[in-house]
Formats: sequence, structure tokens, C-alpha cells
Amino acid sequence: MKKTLIAAALVAAGQPLLSAADTLEQVTVTASRTETPKREVGVSVSVLTQADIQRMGYDSLLDVIRTLPGISVSNSGGAGKVSSVFIRGESNYRTLVLLDGVNIADPSAPQVGAQFQHLQVADIERIEVLRGPQGMMYGAGAGGVINIISRKTSEPLRAQLDLEAGRYGTQKTAASLGGSSDGWNYDLSISDFSTDGFNAMEADDSGERDGYDNVSGSARLGYQFNEAFSLEGQLQRTETETGYDNCGFLFFVNDCMDRYNQSSARVSGKYQQATTGHELSVASTDIEREAFAFGEPSYGFDGAISELNYIGKSALGGGQLLWGGEYEQQEFTSNFSEQDIDSLGIFAEWRSDIADKVFYTLGYRRDSLETDDHNSWRASVAYPVLLGDNQQLKYRASYGTGYRAPSPYEVGLNLSEGVEAVGPETSRGYELGLEYQLARLLQLEITYFDQEITDAIVYDYTLGSWGAYRQDDGDSYSEGVELSLNGSLGERFGWYFNGTWLDAVDTTGAQRSLVPQRVCNLGFSYSLLADKLTLNGNWRRAEDILDSSGEALDDYSKLDLNLAYRLTEKLRLTLRGENILDEDYREVGGYYTAGAAVYAGVQLTL
Repeated sequence: MKKTLIAAALVAAGQPLLSAADTLEQVTVTASRTETPKREVGVSVSVLTQADIQRMGYDSLLDVIRTLPGISVSNSGGAGKVSSVFIRGESNYRTLVLLDGVNIADPSAPQVGAQFQHLQVADIERIEVLRGPQGMMYGAGAGGVINIISRKTSEPLRAQLDLEAGRYGTQKTAASLGGSSDGWNYDLSISDFSTDGFNAMEADDSGERDGYDNVSGSARLGYQFNEAFSLEGQLQRTETETGYDNCGFLFFVNDCMDRYNQSSARVSGKYQQATTGHELSVASTDIEREAFAFGEPSYGFDGAISELNYIGKSALGGGQLLWGGEYEQQEFTSNFSEQDIDSLGIFAEWRSDIADKVFYTLGYRRDSLETDDHNSWRASVAYPVLLGDNQQLKYRASYGTGYRAPSPYEVGLNLSEGVEAVGPETSRGYELGLEYQLARLLQLEITYFDQEITDAIVYDYTLGSWGAYRQDDGDSYSEGVELSLNGSLGERFGWYFNGTWLDAVDTTGAQRSLVPQRVCNLGFSYSLLADKLTLNGNWRRAEDILDSSGEALDDYSKLDLNLAYRLTEKLRLTLRGENILDEDYREVGGYYTAGAAVYAGVQLTL
């Protein structure tokens, strides 16, 4: 099947196609921490703009990114409930998530990963997803990278208010204010999302609803001193309360609540000239988690990440040298223990081309960890071929390595049990890709990937008194094919299709749980009435999923629609339907998912 798909893509890309009036769109991405034209990038990267996010109409980042190739999501019972994001079959604790350059992972959890279920899309301008091992540039945990960039206002003044309400007692209010003048720029945003939810767990026969509340805010202030030098400071804060079931130790309890608070801050300075650039930043993330049963506190955890980052770049010998270093400290604190882990990494990457036709990168990274040291490297090549003013074909390939450092919890538990601390997991992966673009009429991308994890950190009940962590024997694998198509027919109709065919297994050769082996998305956007009315839809299909117990979950399809009407230049009305065919499905065994739901909203922009 994989060979057939690749052959079909090669044949299709090589065929002469009708010319288009539009020229090739120039897109830049930050695959190597600096902006690079997409035609020169040799790794897999997906980009969603603010316009894409607005067309979909979703409130949650989870729903937005699950429309991308190579990504699947498991959710345990609705908004705010425990969720995992899998990039090419790898769990979210092997994925680095950056929000405006800040690592927003949660070190208070057993494995350090982002709490995706609490991320809203209000005021997000751009999302970039790098698939495959990215440890060379981004360090520990970077089996994939999700780079989230919030809106930065360029006009003198911008203000926006969003209101939405719908089924399950759901309400959303989001407001933002921003401006830019005389070298200063600022942005403020706040959002309040709440829902009564539904009964999350099948084992709870009381019918009691498990609600969710999320209040998130951010602030950014920057100043451009001159053409070369700028400073910027930013703050983010998220406070959530989540109702859930089964928090009892000896018997079933459905009156459970989790309180989660996350604060992030970053200060950065940039010095940029024609051929050189430097960026220095200091960032921190602090997390407080507390669980309640029957309204009384039962346990709590705190976590913190502190980072110091430097990135430099310079034109050199017909290419560009990128170098830098980062120091990171992760902390975990509970009522019974505390543990911190420090790491120091330095890296360098050489980017150049051959006759302005073949673009390549070579990079190396050295990380010094408390438990072990680790080396990472990456090589990539991109060969774009211009077939005409409006047609381009690109061949690309990359090979990279990465690692996941043990979390503070994993190290602390082993030390408390008298068991030797575990070292890092290691990963490697390669991919071969082909891309074709015919202006805006058609864009095609097909990628074959193969990656493996060695020395995976697993929990073993036989170690210590109550269990501890060890390195797993053998390798776990993930290989497959990603196919992505999108285009437009005229000015009114746009469409996309992506599919992922995956074979993800653990060290025993068994299929990994909760990871669909086949996923596809089919979407469209249609506008009429002089672009005042737009209809957007996404149909998703997931097949071959195993629960954590090894039992097969049913294949499912889900259809979402979003209708938007621009009443005036400043006023926009929306009507959104999720799971409109009322599909009864499960992403995690034993947990319900939302039925058909309708939400109506209004957006005012000044």
C-alpha cells in the first residue's frame, strides 16, 4: 500500500497540469528556530494560520490540531478531561509544546508533557507542527514539536470580543486588545470557557455531570529600540477546575474535582543585523495541581521549569551557521517528596545550498544531564524543482535523533525506593517526502517515515517496595505514510484531505494502545453572498484502535460544521455543529464522548 501511494504521488506530480493565475505562495516556518522558506525545509512541518483556525470554529487546541496529518488524540470524557496527543504514534510526553517560545510542559506529572486539554485557541495566530525526532534543535522530549504563536498586533489599535453558547451549558467569552505605535507594541487577552459537561465515565450510573471551567489570560509588551535591537516581555496564566469520576481508593467516588493553575513568563532580547543575529531569553513555568473528593483536598503536586536560552546565527562561507545553548531546571514537589533535574545543552547547525538548487542542513547537539549525557544530530536535504511560474515539485529527506530525559518524578520515585535512577530514552527516525504545488489549485505532500524508541522508561511493579521505573528491553517502532492534499476551485471553494496509515508497536511487537492505525480528515470551505457567508466542515475517520486493556474500540466517523455570516465589517455571527450525525464512539475505553451539539456565537472587531 505504501509503495502504491508513493508511486501514485510521483506519477501525479509529474503530469502536466492546467496553469493557474496565482503565483506560488511563499511560506516561512521555524523548523530550525529561525524563519526559513518552506521550499528550503527538508523536514515534515504543518502550518495552521489564524484564518484556518477561525474557519474551523473550534474552541480547543485539541480539536484544531487533530485535523492535521500524523496526529491523533485520545480524550477521557469531554472538555478538560485527561487527553493525550500522539504524533506518529508517540505520546505527548515525547512532544515539546512551545507557547510564544515558552516550554509549557507539566513537570508535576509522572511524565513531563503539556496538558493539552487546557489549551484554548483564543488569540492564537499560528500553529506549526514538526513531526519526527527534533532533539537536535529542541532538546529533551522533542520527538515532535508543536510551536504555538499568539497574535502580535501590527496596527495602531485592535480590539475583539467573542461570545458563544451552546449545548451542555457551554459558554465562552474571549476579549483581546492590542496596538503598535512609536516602537511600542502590546497585546492583552482573556478568555473564560465553562461547560456543565456530561457524565464522563460509563461506570458512573448516577447521571451526574462532570463540568469544566477554564480562565486564561496573557499579556505582552515589546519595544523596538532601532532596526536591530528589540526587547519583549510576556505573561500567561491559566486556571481550571475539572469534574471527573472515580477518585476513591477503596470504592467508587463520582464527586471528584481537579484544580490546575499554570503561570508562564518570558523576557527576551533580539539583536538582528543583515548577516548576524542574537537572541537571549529567560523563561519560567509554574504549575499547581490539587485534587478534591467530596469537596475536601486529597492530594496536591507542584511543578516548575526554569530556562535560559541563547540562539545566534551568522552568514558564513555561502551558508548560515546557527548555534546556541540552553540551561533548564525541572522541579517536582508533592506532600511527601521533591526532586529537581538540571540539564545543559549546546548545539550548532549548518545550513547551505548547492548552486541555489539543493538545500541542506547538518546539525549536532550535546546535552549534559544529571543521569547521563546525550548526543543528538540531524541532517536534512530539500530539492525544489520549479516546473513553471506556478508549479513546483520538491523532494526532501531527513534523518534525526532525539531523547527524553527522565522526569523529576521518575528519578525521585526510584531514589525513594532504593532503585538506581533511569537514564534517558533515545529515539531516531528518518523520512522521505515529496511535495507538489500548483499555485493555489493543488498542493500535495506524501511522506514515508520510520522511527524507533530505545531504552523506553517503563514502570515495573516488581522493583522496590511498591514499584519503580526501569529501561525497557528492545525497541518500539512506528512507521507509516502520511498523505496530504489541499486546493481551491475558483475563489469560493477550498478543500483538503489528509490521511495517516500507521504501524505503531511496543517492544513486544504488540500494537500501541489508544493510537488509531488509520486516520483521515476531509474538509471544505465554501463562501457565497460576496464572501459574507461561509460554510466550513471537517469529517474525521479513525480506525483500528486498541484500549489500554488490549480490547479493540469501534472505528468511528465524526462530522463537524461551522457556518459564519459577516453582518458588517466589524460584526460576525457563527453557528457551529459538532458531531452533527450524533456518532456514539469512544476514544478511551470506559469514557463517553460528546453527542451532537450546536453552538451559536458573535464576534465583534474594532
